[in-house]
Amino acid sequence: MKFNILRKSMATLFVLAFMVLLTGCPYSSSVPIDEGTAKVPSGLEGKWLTTGDEENKNPTYFTISKDDKFHATATKMEYSTSDSTYNQTIYHLTFSDVGNEIFMNALAEGETNYNLYKFVFDEKNGQISTSEVTDYIKETFSTSKELKEFILKNKSNSYFFTNTTDTYVRK
Repeated sequence: MKFNILRKSMATLFVLAFMVLLTGCPYSSSVPIDEGTAKVPSGLEGKWLTTGDEENKNPTYFTISKDDKFHATATKMEYSTSDSTYNQTIYHLTFSDVGNEIFMNALAEGETNYNLYKFVFDEKNGQISTSEVTDYIKETFSTSKELKEFILKNKSNSYFFTNTTDTYVRK
């Protein structure tokens, strides 16, 4: 009896997690917001994991390294239970100042579209917060200037970001 309840609960949890995964995609753009107008924050380099994964035996985490003053590389390490190893995805990051708020352009290696996030780094508390730009935006942009103007005009609207803010702490 307990086994059936546990099995049904796990199946329900899996379906919910899968739905969140499918609906939680950020807006992607063929152009970055700009080529880098905000410096990579000092203290950003290192290993970071989500606050919810702190107690996990094999958490997903990011290792961030600085390339130059406006660019960084993040390596996402995700544990695969099927082969008991970590798989990596490399992201090239550019930081953009849009109306005194920092946005992060993330380009996965081998991809052509940038994912866009509002980015807040609290060096004092050792936390990073990211908010995804919603994928409900249907406009497309052929230049970074057009994209940046659109973000500046709309970033204060309630629909502009997804409902989820991810918080990361230093590992």
